[in-house]
Amino acid sequence: MNPDVSGNPTGRLRGGAGDAFRPILRGRILRWLRVVALLLPWSGAMAAGDEVLVVYNSRMPASEAVARHYARRRNVPESQVLGLPLPESANLGRAEYVRALEEPIRRHLVAKGLAEWVPDAGPSSRGAPAGSARKSSRLAHASIRYLLLCHGVPWYIPHDASLRSDLKDVPPPLQRNDASVDHELALLARPGGHDPMGVIPNPVLGATNAARLHPTNGVFLVTRLDGPTPEIARGLVDKALEAESGGLWGHAYIDLRGLTEGAYLWGDQMITNAATAAKRLGFETFVDNQPATLGVGYPLSQAALYVGWYDSGVTGPFYRAAVEFQPGAFAYHLHSFSAANLRSASENWAGPLLARGATATMGCVAEPYLRFTPDIAVFLERWGYAGMTFGEAATASHPVLSWQTVVVGDPLYRPFGRSLAEQGSRLDAADDPRTAYALVRNANLQLLSGRPAEAVRSLLESLRWATNHAVVAEKIARMHWSGIRVRQAAEWYETALALTNATPMQRRRLLSDSVEAHRILGRPAEAYRCLEQLVTTALPDMDVRELRIRQLQFARELRDEARITTVSNEVRRLGATP
Repeated sequence: MNPDVSGNPTGRLRGGAGDAFRPILRGRILRWLRVVALLLPWSGAMAAGDEVLVVYNSRMPASEAVARHYARRRNVPESQVLGLPLPESANLGRAEYVRALEEPIRRHLVAKGLAEWVPDAGPSSRGAPAGSARKSSRLAHASIRYLLLCHGVPWYIPHDASLRSDLKDVPPPLQRNDASVDHELALLARPGGHDPMGVIPNPVLGATNAARLHPTNGVFLVTRLDGPTPEIARGLVDKALEAESGGLWGHAYIDLRGLTEGAYLWGDQMITNAATAAKRLGFETFVDNQPATLGVGYPLSQAALYVGWYDSGVTGPFYRAAVEFQPGAFAYHLHSFSAANLRSASENWAGPLLARGATATMGCVAEPYLRFTPDIAVFLERWGYAGMTFGEAATASHPVLSWQTVVVGDPLYRPFGRSLAEQGSRLDAADDPRTAYALVRNANLQLLSGRPAEAVRSLLESLRWATNHAVVAEKIARMHWSGIRVRQAAEWYETALALTNATPMQRRRLLSDSVEAHRILGRPAEAYRCLEQLVTTALPDMDVRELRIRQLQFARELRDEARITTVSNEVRRLGATP
């Protein structure tokens, strides 16, 4: 990417003595959670399907199946489900885009009384394409805000060198008229009123009021249900609804490059801001500052949010077929061609992330230049803190339109529409294991509000969930670690490891952290034991050489000749020097 235009299964939890005090403890949980109502917004009712036009490829039965499934789940009226005969390929030429997609959608909206355009007497902000016979118009009113494109609808409009442009002084890198179908269709509110050369500034960039995100302000909210298979595309709305009903729970993972200067610094700053947004939402946030992307053995567990950059295709923990994405998870990897092939489970990023369980993502179909990619921090702030829908927040994050971005996911998806206090109290009343995530988010928000860490930790320790759920136990351990109470941290890591609801990747992180705690405490035998568990539970594609080398160091500290010999042989077998 160029920097700019100049160059676990968890069942019912274990009971015990704590259950006898459940009414008391539940009351404490409810009172504690209510504090969060002052820290996070509550945005009222969920979005409705009567604002969505669903578009599918009538030449593909699977495309219609995705559309019909979405319409049923979101109660979209029949008059707002539109099938159009389109190519089954990724590409749609500029002329065919206008003839086969843009104009039919416009005619349908007018014919069904869903929108009305009137002649635009004023000059266009960008001018119509040179030689165009089409009249500029403006949208007078619309009851449709969202355009949802289904699996089977092409996503890329290639550059057409035959098109002339009236624009002057366009930087050479922007002398292109290629775009994503989605980004171009966002400008349906003013058809014929813009030159497709280069970019158009987004008039609703950074909007904080959802009412402003309306087509009469120049922009339709366009997303798509897509992915490597129709089944994956269809499942995006199911997982979105699951998260809306039960909450989006899990952890946030932010993968920076550790940049301190240079043309790409803005990208790291933007993603750093995304980490801040995730923390403000209360998510337990893991930030990696190393230049390389996350390694294949990175313990990415129970992921609700992932934001990173910059590899051309899935690497690290995402290279594996199974990733611990939570229902409703948003995952985004910044790369120039991250969405070049939405229908591949192995190429680029958008398709593979969806294939591995993400519910929503964004990406670029061609070189966008760094400054013209979605501002992912703005997206997370609007989606999470302002309680916007996925389509609203994504659109508010686009610096420009008529460019290269696609947004994949249910446009109405709104997991933050209810307050954390409301969600947490409902889960706890139902003895739902997801209460653990609500408690951890609440603890993080309490810390952000300035409450003393010792008071927050002590209250967590007093709750039955502390010894019944690995997520809470790990949080307590991490808080002890931050307070330089290594012995207590090691004890809580062991508590978490003893619980059956710790997921495989969470167990790897717990074991890794335990190794460091035991090293500091001078417990080489315990550190050796944890490393042995890490090695024996490693997946086939994980590199265990560094683990064996560290294990050898602890074996030498123990002066255990049998272990030294065994591990030395393993190190040699793995191609490393003992």
